[in-house]
Amino acid sequence: MISRLLAIAVAVTVTACGSGTLRPAEEPEPVAPTPSAAPSAQVNPEPAPAISPAPEAPAPATAADSVAGANPAPGTNVEIRRIGRWVTSGITGSRRLVIRDQATWAHFWSEMGAGVRPEVDFASDLVIAVAAGERNTGGHDIEVRNVSLSGGELRIEVLETTPSSGCVTTQAKTQPVDVVMVSAAGVTGWSFIDSRAVGPC
Repeated sequence: MISRLLAIAVAVTVTACGSGTLRPAEEPEPVAPTPSAAPSAQVNPEPAPAISPAPEAPAPATAADSVAGANPAPGTNVEIRRIGRWVTSGITGSRRLVIRDQATWAHFWSEMGAGVRPEVDFASDLVIAVAAGERNTGGHDIEVRNVSLSGGELRIEVLETTPSSGCVTTQAKTQPVDVVMVSAAGVTGWSFIDSRAVGPC
């Protein structure tokens, strides 16, 4: 009876403890540490290329600049055909004339009182007449020295000569005149350029 009770007690104990297989508690698996992110390699950005400022555009040339800086182009010399030079004439006033027609030519020639008027074909030629005006002594002169053509404009260079103070001159009044003829081709205008000089005795 006692042995039977003992057997029951053992059975209850075993049942209460489960299957009787004792297993050690499972150790938790070691957790690998989370790798820290490697510091990113610092990349030095290349410096941006320096941008040179665009060259400043030159200011447009003005008409004033053109006039101040430019030398006028030389004209083409025109052949001078001299009709005559006179020391005494009927032209008592200073004159600078370009004659382009027969009527004006006839009137001027009659003022001069120089005899028979030369024929001029004004379809192809023109006459340049310059007069110094009346002077109280001799030794004065006037001359068309050069004629050039540029851009349709005649440039007529005139030289007036006066006697030196030491010269012996006639005391009669004089009226110097020079009359020349040049081609009229391409002529649309003209200008006179006067200069003066003291002549030799």
